[in-house]
Amino acid sequence: MANHLPAAPKGSPLHAILSLIVPGLGQFVARARSRGLTILASVLILGGLSIWTIAQEARFPNYELSFSIYVKLVLETGFLLVFLLSLRYLLTKFVFRDPAAEAFGTYGIAILFFLALILAQEPILSMAGRPEDLAQVYTGTALYSAAALAALWFWQVIDAGRVGALADENKLPSMAGAILIMCLLIFALGYNITDFDLPKAIREYKDISILFPRILWPWKEAFAYDQEVVEEFQLIQAPCPEGESGPPSNEPDPDEPWISATPTCGEIGVRDLSGGFAPGTELTITGGNFTPGMEVHILWKNPIGNPFVPRGVGETDITIDENGEFTTKLSIPSVVIPESTAAGAQIHTLVVREESEEVFSLRLSDEMKLALVGILETIMIGLMATFFGILLAFPLSFLAARNLMAPIVLPLQDLVGSIAGLAIGILLGAFATGQIAPILGGLEQAPIPIFLIALLLVITLGTLGFQWGGRLLGSLLKNLGTNASRIISALILGAMLAVPGYYLGQAFSRGALSIVVGEERAAASEVLLAYAGAVVVALLGISFGLLNRNPRGIPFGSLIYAITRTILNIVRAIEAIVYVVIFVIWVGLGPFAGTIALTLHTIASLAKQYSEAIESIDPGPLEAVNATGATRLQTIVYAVVPQVVPYFISFTIYRWDINVRMSTVLGLVGGGGIGFLLIQWQRLYQWELVGISLWLIAITVATLDYVSSEIRKRYV
Repeated sequence: MANHLPAAPKGSPLHAILSLIVPGLGQFVARARSRGLTILASVLILGGLSIWTIAQEARFPNYELSFSIYVKLVLETGFLLVFLLSLRYLLTKFVFRDPAAEAFGTYGIAILFFLALILAQEPILSMAGRPEDLAQVYTGTALYSAAALAALWFWQVIDAGRVGALADENKLPSMAGAILIMCLLIFALGYNITDFDLPKAIREYKDISILFPRILWPWKEAFAYDQEVVEEFQLIQAPCPEGESGPPSNEPDPDEPWISATPTCGEIGVRDLSGGFAPGTELTITGGNFTPGMEVHILWKNPIGNPFVPRGVGETDITIDENGEFTTKLSIPSVVIPESTAAGAQIHTLVVREESEEVFSLRLSDEMKLALVGILETIMIGLMATFFGILLAFPLSFLAARNLMAPIVLPLQDLVGSIAGLAIGILLGAFATGQIAPILGGLEQAPIPIFLIALLLVITLGTLGFQWGGRLLGSLLKNLGTNASRIISALILGAMLAVPGYYLGQAFSRGALSIVVGEERAAASEVLLAYAGAVVVALLGISFGLLNRNPRGIPFGSLIYAITRTILNIVRAIEAIVYVVIFVIWVGLGPFAGTIALTLHTIASLAKQYSEAIESIDPGPLEAVNATGATRLQTIVYAVVPQVVPYFISFTIYRWDINVRMSTVLGLVGGGGIGFLLIQWQRLYQWELVGISLWLIAITVATLDYVSSEIRKRYV
């Protein structure tokens, strides 16, 4: 008896049948509602995604055909799975009656199921559709995703029976099996969606094997080399009109290198539409006084001076004989002459170039200098973004900390007065800036002073208005009684909310309504909808003010916390590389666009990290300082800041490290830095220079990582 495994718990057939009909229904009826809804949503989403994915094989996807084939495959693979499970049950019950055979279990069935799919792939697919139909879908992805969905369906049927047989107080069985099956299904789809082509990568390994050494050891391009270059020229006229003899042939020079060609007037080579090529007039080229044993190279320049190596018309790399001379023949190549220079005599240039051996000069190459400037620019982008990010993330982090904002509760009249005072202060700041700007010469002459003045006036007057507005309105309404105070505050709140309501109505007309009814009809009702939005939002504000009878007041701090967190999450969700694409349009290509984009992302990320550090502080010092009657600013300075400084330093250093790494990528889309050079060199197939860029990036990131770790050791 000791060798027998414990008996499996009996299931509920009713719940299993319900889930067989509708996935998750058995679990839902058995009061595991979230489990049932999760299963149903998973089956529907993964099934729909599978149908969409396998239909993308055709140029014009046929989703009905894809659905039909996929459903048939799910049924076929489901029957195959049931057959294997039944076979296992019969073998373990009547043939192999021992624990080892029973332990074969799920993993063995999974292996057999997978092998059966491989071996029986062709007959299974042939039963799902005709060859011309199967040609319109990804058959491999369809088969394996259908098998995974069938396995998931069968699993949830068994799970429904188990869940239905459980008592209410029993713990629900694990969903690890379902999660594993869903991961396999997603992998099958992802393999197709991402065009994962491992065979191609293996077959064409030689491509990367050629580039890898050039990227791995690119340092020859990092230095300049001294080299003597001798170029001699012979003018050639082509085409050659009747009666023309062309430029004179060069005469031999007894002291200097020379070349000469005959004839100097001929016809250009012609390529026809079928790919055939008729060479031009054959030239005899001679030269002398070159370095014996050296190799010279022949180039051809068209009439506008663009040089190229003439291919397929003769030898272009020639070794000089012991007398310093050479003789060769070359046909005039096919040359495209721009229409702007097609008039008159077309004079080409035959070039013979001799290059001496390169000599190491201990000087950096121009490309290496550019790369060093680029990496310095990258470091500065990361540094500037981190600096400005700290300045704005620090105050925002306190607004995004729940433990600091939740206790802030204001009476309705104080809240209304503060918001009204804030709005008035901002308007006064903008008005004052408008009066001062012409005195300084306007934005064209003094943009920075005007911006700083506007920022100072708006912040100062807005803050004063927020503080005094609540006190002033509270004092005015204090003697009117509770009901009268509530009514007046509600009316003021409604009047203030009418302004954003007006713009919301206008935005609805220009946005959603214009999509449905067209821009012209939406524009005709724009004013009406704007006023309707103002009235609706105003009434909502008045209703809120009248119905709110919370004795503690309105949780203004929680509202600010929710708004701040939402904005930070939205800004942080979009990567800096996306912001660069937008800011390049605003400020142009270069590091300024990259700095702005990275700063914006840094503000959101650091503010969130700072706020989480604030939320995790010990509340004891906070309560102690509050008990002394300290103001909110004093509480933050003496109870919050000392606790979070180490975390702030750690987060800031880590963010600086991230910013430097991110700034290397921003250049790929015009954000300046080493990335801008990297993408240019990659497009020109200059892989040694690409390697230099990658090496500099790696060295910089490793160095900054070491520096940041040392700073954390000392100050955190």
